[in-house]
Amino acid sequence: MKLYLMRHGQAAMKVMDPAQGLTQEGAADIKRLAQQLKQQGIRFQQVIHSEKTRSRQTAEIMTAEIAPEVALALHDNIKPNDDPQTLLAEIGDWQDDTLVVSHLPFAPTLLGLLSGHLGATDAVEFYPGTVVCVSRLADGDWQFEWVATP
Repeated sequence: MKLYLMRHGQAAMKVMDPAQGLTQEGAADIKRLAQQLKQQGIRFQQVIHSEKTRSRQTAEIMTAEIAPEVALALHDNIKPNDDPQTLLAEIGDWQDDTLVVSHLPFAPTLLGLLSGHLGATDAVEFYPGTVVCVSRLADGDWQFEWVATP
């Protein structure tokens, strides 16, 4: 199973957009990244996102480009300051390759938990739109595969 941890794309400032949706540039960046990943053969069968508009919009763009047949699922516990341990407990039961669209500091903290130690993942900068792929090994441990940015 592969897990794609993604930070949402560039969002508007709250004074410009109270919902803080994606900027035009942010949406364009995510679309380009999704097209690149699709060309590389990246697929997923499950997509979850937080309740934040920027997260949902990022998930919509990624799914439309890569896996339009996949339905998006809102997840209550992946907002910026939620505890990643909650999702970590769920991930153990997943079999499908999954895209998780979330925020800082949630995404890098979850990546650290999956890696078993923060040292291996400190070098990953979760800029807006960053996707990190990890895969679950037969023994249940996780292995870092790659990182992509817009």
